[in-house]
This record gives sequence, C-alpha cells and structure tokens, in this order.
Amino acid sequence: MRLKVTMARHWQTPLNRPIWLPDGSQLETLTDCGRLLLQRFAAGEGGPGLDAALKALIGAAEAGRPEDVALAERKVRLFFHARALL
Repeated sequence: MRLKVTMARHWQTPLNRPIWLPDGSQLETLTDCGRLLLQRFAAGEGGPGLDAALKALIGAAEAGRPEDVALAERKVRLFFHARALL
C-alpha cells in the first residue's frame, strides 16, 4: 500500500473573519480550525458536516486561494453552528 502525503503550505492563512466559539475563544487561521476539528474527530464526533469542513480546510491549505479559504471558513462556521443548535 502506498501512502501519498501532500504537504499543505498555507495552514497559517488567516480567515476573512475570526470564528467566535461559545466558550469565548476564536479561530483565526486555517491551523486553528484544523486543530479544533481534528480534536473533535479524535473525540468521536463525525458526520457529513465535519467531513465537509475538514476537506474544505485541506483544500484551502493546499491551494491558498482566497476563494478556497472563504469556502473552508463557511464550512467550519456551518459545522459549529449546527453543533450549537443540538
């Protein structure tokens, strides 16, 4: 089995607007979002919202284009908004 590893170069890219979380903390970069989403995944959370947010983050970190960062930011916001409604 071959494992393809892609190094994402743009993890420190800032979001257009920080994402404020209910605990008062904020996510300001793609790294912040990725770290928190991976913690949620490791804690057993899952589902299509988390998958979509992680995929969008990886795509944005690989490409670094503003439109990819905006898409990732939207997906992460949707994930946390849906979690807040539960």
